[in-house]
Amino acid sequence: MSNNSEHMQQAIETLEVKLAYQEDTIEQLNQIVTAQQRQIQQLEKLTSSMLDKLKNLQSQENQINDGVELPPHY
Repeated sequence: MSNNSEHMQQAIETLEVKLAYQEDTIEQLNQIVTAQQRQIQQLEKLTSSMLDKLKNLQSQENQINDGVELPPHY
């Protein structure tokens, strides 16, 4: 029975080591996902801002073009 007990103790220690590594890996992945989510949010804000500026520029360009008359030969 001593051999069986030692085997069980070794199996438990092996599982504890694996669990510790898994917990560490999960924490690292959580930090990466959190950082990526922040980056995605920043990129979404930047994209929205750029889209607003582009629309504004297009609107200004249309207003400028409305005031310019082409010569009759065009």
